[in-house]
Amino acid sequence: MNPAMNSAVGLEATLGRVSLRMASTLDLDDVLGEITRGLVRDLDASLARIWLVRPAEEGEESPSLQLVASAGLSERLDGTRSRVSFGALKIGLIAATRTPVFTSELLTDPRFTDKGWIEQNGLTTFAGYPLEFNAELLGVLAIFSRKRLVQSDFERLGIFAAQASIAIKNAGLFAEVTELSRRLEAENAYLKEELHEGAPSGIVGQSAAIARVLHEVDRVAKTATTVLLQGETGTGKELFARAIHERSPRRGKPLVKVNCAALTPSLIESELFGHEKGAFTGAVQRKLGRFELAQQGTIFLDEVGELPAEAQAKLLRVLQEREVERVGGTHPVPVDVRVVAATNRDLASEVKAGRFRSDLFFRLAVFPIQIPPLRERRDDIPLLVDAFLHSLTTKLGIHTEGVDEDAMAYLEAYDWPGNVRELQNVLERASILTRERPIGVADLPQLENKSEAATPAAADEGDVAGAPLRTRVETFERSLITDALRRADGNQSEAARLLQTNRATLQYKMKTYRL
Repeated sequence: MNPAMNSAVGLEATLGRVSLRMASTLDLDDVLGEITRGLVRDLDASLARIWLVRPAEEGEESPSLQLVASAGLSERLDGTRSRVSFGALKIGLIAATRTPVFTSELLTDPRFTDKGWIEQNGLTTFAGYPLEFNAELLGVLAIFSRKRLVQSDFERLGIFAAQASIAIKNAGLFAEVTELSRRLEAENAYLKEELHEGAPSGIVGQSAAIARVLHEVDRVAKTATTVLLQGETGTGKELFARAIHERSPRRGKPLVKVNCAALTPSLIESELFGHEKGAFTGAVQRKLGRFELAQQGTIFLDEVGELPAEAQAKLLRVLQEREVERVGGTHPVPVDVRVVAATNRDLASEVKAGRFRSDLFFRLAVFPIQIPPLRERRDDIPLLVDAFLHSLTTKLGIHTEGVDEDAMAYLEAYDWPGNVRELQNVLERASILTRERPIGVADLPQLENKSEAATPAAADEGDVAGAPLRTRVETFERSLITDALRRADGNQSEAARLLQTNRATLQYKMKTYRL
């Protein structure tokens, strides 16, 4: 057998070994690595590289080629991804024309201008091939070699490039299926968690304060603007976040909830942004973060003021760049997510104290909405009581005959520092105690407003002549109520009629003034 035939057989055997290893995996990174490393290790190529087609990014007019795998000449990607425009340089020209390029005379070929680098590394041959599958351009495969190759070698390498295209396409399709499968699994797990926690009730109330908030929700929901919900704990900020999502164009996509206060600092990045397999001990497979789960939907960042400084910086980058980078990842993942954040902290004060980033605060507070506490919407308490008792009947399997008048007045007189959540808890306890009868005052816990100690007791007008205006007004109001009760012989309904107010308001004032 002559040397040329020996060389051809050897080349075919080498490419066959590389093809077998390449076909033994469906992981795209493994496939790319087997191609480039195999060409360097088995074919004795000095440098082997693969560029893949990437869609145009914001501000770009056309797709480009991105360097994704490289082996030989002691080069490493080190996380950097070089891009080449179609038609630029030899790689871009191969992609644009879909025509292979081959030469074994690098030092004399005018298409290669860096003669110093070529001579320094003793290179003689270049071969570049478009990677195509069913007329779809996937990328470009290119090698430099010190060994001089002939036309027949170039043709065999072309056949190998076609096999590599099939392997890359299969791996890409497998990656897409795997990604979709993982996304569905993650969404299913998240939805199961939501169902386990129980879906919250809808927003209940007709007060002016709630009407104002709902008007703001309606105005901002139709946009993609970032919203910051501010309010005391227990005011139902999650319900308003859900309302924004359900009234937005994204309502058909997921609403993903994240309680920032419940995440440990060591896991918060993984939960929000995801991680790659092997990123840390215990990362046995790729995990999608909450931002990716919320793709084209809404993410609700509850208690965002609890985020540690490092996570604040990462979140700011996501809001600015609209992309996340998984822990252990090497390239960003674009995300299209509407952000609704919530906090019970005064973030402006936190910024002044240096505990919260000012740039992140301004990014989050594009459209701030203040959720009113329950004490500023007392008119809604009867409606909330009815809604909660109806919900508790289903939840506890206990039928409750409502709340009597005295108990309702008692509930309306309380300031509710825990807001709607506290009211719900009080009613749940009372429902268990009463079962088949109306809830009375005796069934409710001792509820005392912190401000009661400062409320003026009985006093003559002369005792407060030099007192502040508020104290004098309260004393006068107290005397009017006392007089009305005296004239009505203690009948609260009649006293309320004389004062031209309702009985619940009268009972609230009586409790406030300890009458």
